[in-house]
Amino acid sequence: MAHVRKRHILDQLSNLSSFWPVVGVLGLRQSGKSTLFKNFLGLHNQVTLDDEDVADEIKLSAKNFLSKQGIPLVIDEVQKAPILFDAIKFAVDKKRLPGSYFLTGSSQFSSKIGIRESLTGRIALLNLHPFTLSEAFSKEFQSARAQPFHGLKPRFKMEDLMPQVSLGGLPVPLFTRETIHREHYFKAWLETSVFRDAARAYGSAYDPELAWSILRQMGQALREGEFPTLSHFKQESRKLRRYLQAFADIFLVRKIACHEAGVGHEVWMPTDSGLCGELMEKKNGEGAALSFARVFLMNEISATNEYSGIRIQPVYYKTSRGAPVDLVWGDTILKVSVSKVSSQAYDERPLLAAMKKIGCQRAILTVPREGIELKKNGLNVLPWTYWS
Repeated sequence: MAHVRKRHILDQLSNLSSFWPVVGVLGLRQSGKSTLFKNFLGLHNQVTLDDEDVADEIKLSAKNFLSKQGIPLVIDEVQKAPILFDAIKFAVDKKRLPGSYFLTGSSQFSSKIGIRESLTGRIALLNLHPFTLSEAFSKEFQSARAQPFHGLKPRFKMEDLMPQVSLGGLPVPLFTRETIHREHYFKAWLETSVFRDAARAYGSAYDPELAWSILRQMGQALREGEFPTLSHFKQESRKLRRYLQAFADIFLVRKIACHEAGVGHEVWMPTDSGLCGELMEKKNGEGAALSFARVFLMNEISATNEYSGIRIQPVYYKTSRGAPVDLVWGDTILKVSVSKVSSQAYDERPLLAAMKKIGCQRAILTVPREGIELKKNGLNVLPWTYWS
């Protein structure tokens, strides 16, 4: 299959499974989690909770079910049967062998207290992000690119990057040539996410029409190049936060906190640039281009760090004049720009202000063109492809 490509998570996955009895791989539905184990690790002893017969058998006795499967065992969509976690805990405590159970989920395990308690001290968790640019082009993984600044030259040109920014990193739409097939895929994918996955994450009193409304309002903010905050939505904040958190629990969106020195509130961004385009209803313009770039680059940076053994918690900064800086990254701040060279100074001003306020020595303005420009004031202009 054309979309079966080696993923950069594999080294971390192999390393963790040599020590931990349980390894969990979480991420967006249909992001390639099951393929990892079958095609690259050769683990064919797999069961899925999408199979109703399997789910029914587990309900009768999770312990008996596990005892008949043998190890190593891959369990897909394990969050659909929380009873399994206590059974896995019992089996691991009885005989602790590295790499016994591999669990995949398209929902955060930690959102359920009982599951979290069963897994503590027994599981290592990894996030599988949408395809990065280097994965899509089958390039080797370079962990040095997990740093804000590194000594490696960009290895992609803008014509390599631009198609993937709009297609996103989910395997099927990324490697499907026909536009009509991609459109049908995203429509069905979103419907399943809203009507089934988010409903399960939210719990009782879930309203799918309200969920759609929230996503449409998010799309409007993204089309305008805005960071979607609670002020962009019509719903009252308490209920809105609960829906947005349900979307975050199924990896549909990413919550980004504001730096304590800033004046903003948390923002909620799609986790995949293809999904971002779908929410924006494929609109063009500078605002849409900025949202595409923000989502794409956050995935590149987050994935490269995750697969290097570093998990970053995204934080942005907002100046008193309302200008956002996209990422506070250790001692460096980064702003995404779609500006032409002639108007670049407009994006540099909030970076310089943020450097002074936060106390950072270095700042990055990342732009949609090739070449690196290093400035004496600590501000550096780098291409979008720098971390790929």
